[in-house]
Amino acid sequence: MLDLTLPAQSSGVEKLKGDDLKLEVVIRPDGLNVGDRIGGQIMWIANTTSGYDYHTLSQLMLELKARFPDKTEASVLAEPGTPYDVLVGVMDAVREGHLAQGANVVKGDLFPDISIGDAPIRTAEARS
Repeated sequence: MLDLTLPAQSSGVEKLKGDDLKLEVVIRPDGLNVGDRIGGQIMWIANTTSGYDYHTLSQLMLELKARFPDKTEASVLAEPGTPYDVLVGVMDAVREGHLAQGANVVKGDLFPDISIGDAPIRTAEARS
């Protein structure tokens, strides 16, 4: 018999190793895959009943910015047929957020240098 202690579910930010981040947000029909090109998946953000979960994406971007304050680059990769408003919503959540400055909360840059591209094709294993 083994006594196991499983870690609590988290965003995956703390598992990133090193001090370099190659941030990618892949837009899929069923959600958003946030990852590091070097370290792999950080978090899968499944769609809610009302669509894409921009709030959770924004919160994750705040966590990543706190961990990598000097990074400004991100890639947003969309599947063919991704609606324009979804692409803009993801870019907005990645680009800026509400940051605490002392006792005030202000809008600030998170990852403003965004590159746009095509999402990698899912393999049969990744779909299941």
